[in-house]
Amino acid sequence: MTAVVTDLESPIEAREIRLESPCDASATPPQTRFRAETTSCGESIVESIARLAQTAEGRMSLVGGLACVGVLAAIFESNIRHFIFIWSTDENYSHGFLVPLLSLYFANEAARRGSIATRSGVALGVSLIVASVLGKLATIVVPIGIVGDLSLPIGLAGVCSLLLGIEGLKRFAFAIGFLAFMIPLPIALYTKIAAPLQLLVSESASVLLGAIGIPVLREGNLMTLPGGTKMFVAEACSGMRQLTGFLALTCAIAYYSGRSIWYRSFLMITSIPVAMIANIVRVVITGVIMHRIDPRYASGSWHTAEGLFMLAFGLWLLWTERLIVDSLIGMLLPRSNEVEKGVRVRTVVS
Repeated sequence: MTAVVTDLESPIEAREIRLESPCDASATPPQTRFRAETTSCGESIVESIARLAQTAEGRMSLVGGLACVGVLAAIFESNIRHFIFIWSTDENYSHGFLVPLLSLYFANEAARRGSIATRSGVALGVSLIVASVLGKLATIVVPIGIVGDLSLPIGLAGVCSLLLGIEGLKRFAFAIGFLAFMIPLPIALYTKIAAPLQLLVSESASVLLGAIGIPVLREGNLMTLPGGTKMFVAEACSGMRQLTGFLALTCAIAYYSGRSIWYRSFLMITSIPVAMIANIVRVVITGVIMHRIDPRYASGSWHTAEGLFMLAFGLWLLWTERLIVDSLIGMLLPRSNEVEKGVRVRTVVS
């Protein structure tokens, strides 16, 4: 394949780069040909499975993979039931039902990126599966549930390495790692994080309400508005619920931004204060509604709708932050990235 790259700032000049097509089977070494075709260019996971089922060797791989997943499901059956119970009863983790579905979507998108020229990942796969089982067994001696919960994605990573090799594990690492967002935090750890955030939200909201002309008497997390109206910043309003879901969304946005590791890490780190700012604004708006409109509009379905609006507001803040960072990168490092500079890429198959 020939890629002709034309700089928009210098349309007369053109550079020609020789590339090997990632979908060209002839570029794959013969010893890795079959394993590379476990996912072909542009195929979804379902299409890849259907194609593999047409050959005896492919059917053996599918049966082996399903057997491994079935054994893991049996070993971690109690953890899976725990996940479903928490997702169903705790609003802080109601997003957990979406996480496996999003992981499947990310895995399907990864499969569509082309064939995988893999090296053997048997040793790594066996090591990860053994570590996963040991993590589950460790919870029998030391009852720390999150250790067993985290062992499930580790076991899935091991199965991926066994079937697709090291390169396959790298390809699907994000989809597997994303499953961490479905795991509930231990209650003790959750409380230690939520309690300081709860107090921070109360203090910040009190200052902002006073700044806009609504004096507030704050006693801990209890805020008394003029007229004796009381507003309590409960643990659910600490921002943990928004923070968990917001981190998951930001992680997906950062991954698919196609930028460098430092850029993605920066987005993830800054998403925490962005989520907290959105939650503080939510509490301030709630206080304004309770004082100037009607306290009834600050509870029930109205309060839920307000939370969804604040999630959208947080995403808008994140998008604005990205625009500012991209502008700064463009000014400070104008030629660090040809895509940012404006490069037209035209590919021609030779």
